[in-house]
Amino acid sequence: GAAAEQRGAMVAPPTSGRRFCLLFVSALIGAALGAFVSMITNLALIEISVSLMFSAYFGGLFILVGCLILWRVTSHQALDPLPMPKVYLSAFAGIIVLSGVLCFLLDRKVFVGLRPWMKVPLYTILGSAVSFAMTFAIVDVLNYIVGLCQTSVSKPIVESAQQVMLVLLVSLAMGLAFGFTFGVLDVEDEDAYHIRMALLRDERFSEPVGAVLGALAGFGLEFIRQRDDYSMLAAGKTEFDEDI
Repeated sequence: GAAAEQRGAMVAPPTSGRRFCLLFVSALIGAALGAFVSMITNLALIEISVSLMFSAYFGGLFILVGCLILWRVTSHQALDPLPMPKVYLSAFAGIIVLSGVLCFLLDRKVFVGLRPWMKVPLYTILGSAVSFAMTFAIVDVLNYIVGLCQTSVSKPIVESAQQVMLVLLVSLAMGLAFGFTFGVLDVEDEDAYHIRMALLRDERFSEPVGAVLGALAGFGLEFIRQRDDYSMLAAGKTEFDEDI
C-alpha cells in the first residue's frame, strides 16, 4: 500500500544526470583539495628543512601517529575489522615512523650541497607522510561536515575498504611526486632571499600533479560510493539495513 510506495520512492536510484553531476562535482572538489595538499606539503618540507622547532614538532607527531597505528593493528579485535590487511597497515606505519626519524635528521646544514639523487629518496618518504597526514585529516573533516549538513543519518564520504585504499594510494602518489620535485629542484638549498622564488617554481610543477591526482581521487570515491549504493538498491536494501 502507501507504506510500500513510500519505501520504493525512498530507495529509488538517482538519475543518470544526477549521478554524472555528482561525479563531476566530486572531481572538481578533489582537484582543489589536491592543489591545496600540494601547497601545504611543499611548505611543510621547507619548514622541516629550515626550522629545527618545526622539524622536531613534525618528527614527534609522525612517530606518535605511526606508533598509534601499529598499536591499533596489533591489538585490534576480530569483531572490529581493519580497513586494510595487517601487512599493509604495518608497513605504512613503519614508513610514518621512519619519516618522523628523518625529520630529526634533515638538518639543512648537513644536507646542503648534496646531489639531488641523494636527497630525493629522503624527501619522497617525508613528502608521502606529510601528504598522507593532510589527506586523511581533510577526509575526516569532510566526513564531519557532511554529517552535520545531513538531516538524517548518512554514510561517510570515505567508509569502505576500497575507498580507504584509494585515498591511501593517491596520498602516497602525491607525496612521492611532491617530494621528488622538491628534491630535484633543490628548493631547500636556496638562501632566504630566493627560497620564495624556488617555492613558486616548485609549485608550478607540483600543483597540476596534485590537482590531477585529487580529481582522480574525488571521482573514484564518488564512483565507489554510487556503485555500492546501487548494489544495495538492486538487492532491495538501503544503506541503513547494514546496521540492522
